[in-house]
Amino acid sequence: MNKGSKFDLLYFPFPGRALTSRLLLSVAGADWKNSVPEWPKDKESMPYGRLPVLIETEQDGSEFVLSESRAIEEYLAATFGLLPQGVKNLAVSSQYVNQIFDVIEAYANIAGFKIITSMALGADIDGLTKTPEECNDRDQFYIAQNIVNLKKALSDTIKYFLQKHEQILAKSKSGYYFGDSATYADLSLYSVYFSLKSENLAAEFDTPNYPRVTKLIQLVAANPAVAAVINN
Repeated sequence: MNKGSKFDLLYFPFPGRALTSRLLLSVAGADWKNSVPEWPKDKESMPYGRLPVLIETEQDGSEFVLSESRAIEEYLAATFGLLPQGVKNLAVSSQYVNQIFDVIEAYANIAGFKIITSMALGADIDGLTKTPEECNDRDQFYIAQNIVNLKKALSDTIKYFLQKHEQILAKSKSGYYFGDSATYADLSLYSVYFSLKSENLAAEFDTPNYPRVTKLIQLVAANPAVAAVINN
């Protein structure tokens, strides 16, 4: 990356799988913007037919195009020095991010099922708006019950993750995973918390059982560059 590079992050007008990349760009002080493609019209012009996509334009006008959220995040974190020092710390950071993605995927299972079901049957069907006990139709009952099951799987994943990472952060003097400032892993954790909170799925996070995780979330939230993205 040249010093004068400009970045265009292509994604839908909500946090989703682009939030961590937005946070990385903002914390790094990069020259960047978020563009919203016309979907699905622009789908075929994307490298792999999906979002997010990062377009980096260097000073000489050359472009570097990257797809897939994890690849974009890792590139930005490495580019802007938002990874811990040392090959072992890099491996541990990747381990933490992989575990955070377990939570993201469990959440995405719920969101994806709701989107596909609403597109096929309508967003106001009983299965999407009522509890299983409130559904009189058998098919609607199974839709509602599947959402209950997916939420239980998410809750179990979150609880296991929080128990482990509360122990990890107990060893931190600063409250961050590494060093005295936010790195990729910290921003990833805050990103998944914010996404869950937005969908009223962060109840386990908000219990008093994980004070060190809560402290980390508060530290990241207090960063003006993070707040600029969240409040935009």
